[in-house]
Amino acid sequence: MTYLSAVLEYFDLAQNYRKYQHKLIKNFVKKKILEVGAGNGQIINDYVYDNNNEIVLLEINSDMCALLKKKFNLNKNVKIINSTIQNLNQKFDTILYLDVIEHIEDHEKEIIDAYSKLENDGYLVFIVPAFQNLFSNFDASVGHYRRYEKKFFLEFAKKNKIKCIKAHYFDSIGYFIIIIAKLFNFMNFYIHKNKNTVTLGIKFWNLLIPISKILDKILFNSVGKSLICVYQKTK
Repeated sequence: MTYLSAVLEYFDLAQNYRKYQHKLIKNFVKKKILEVGAGNGQIINDYVYDNNNEIVLLEINSDMCALLKKKFNLNKNVKIINSTIQNLNQKFDTILYLDVIEHIEDHEKEIIDAYSKLENDGYLVFIVPAFQNLFSNFDASVGHYRRYEKKFFLEFAKKNKIKCIKAHYFDSIGYFIIIIAKLFNFMNFYIHKNKNTVTLGIKFWNLLIPISKILDKILFNSVGKSLICVYQKTK
């Protein structure tokens, strides 16, 4: 198992977090769907069995592509492509970057290229790790170039005349967990890939997600481990 697939496997334990993500994005996922950096296909799985959807899973990692092809080989409405968005010629109603754009060095070019692949009224959906002050050795070890503030997406939209219809933080409990972990240098457990420690940590965090959802509302989504942003293509 590669380190990438191991990390994805760990986070597949966080089903409460996955459900929270799904709730946040579901109203923007329509018909012709592209997921960039689809990984092991866990998130898109909720949309595969709607035959009205046409799904393209874009993945640059060949090992992940092989896994996706094995997983979805019987689904005729799912197409798997081992490439980047710059090489696609078609347009989509929804393009998803779910914990992906932070892995791309020239993220601004990537966003512009993705926006150009949207149909009119289509949605470009991002979920990203939030707050650069939370950046740790763990982020670096899994290939993150950065974490994000909401301000980046709002200013980028304004500069490029893009309509931003949603931008807020979520998972406030996760935010405070990372702060504590950084203070006590717990993030090194993740870097060293101590499986039992990682599994325990992920399961503990996952149990707290229902509380995090309540706290997010109380705090008006002012802090969070993650950030969601949605751009809409206008005519």
